Amino acid sequence: MGLPNRRCPNCGDTHQDFRPLTAEERAYALTRVDRADVGTYRRCAREGCLRVQSYFNFRAGFSLPESFREAGG
Repeated sequence: MGLPNRRCPNCGDTHQDFRPLTAEERAYALTRVDRADVGTYRRCAREGCLRVQSYFNFRAGFSLPESFREAGG
């Protein structure tokens, strides 16, 4: 089974794969969402995208700071 495929507003509202958050991304997400909900958040796997959103609701999300942008993205 692959990564979940969801709508990504940062990628032109197209469907993209979303991966689990790394420890650093999760720590940042905890400053934005309730601890009880952070486990449902995933990051867009498209190179260069900073979108983090709920697995269940694409509108419940935010962009990570530029410091999280992957090299080459």
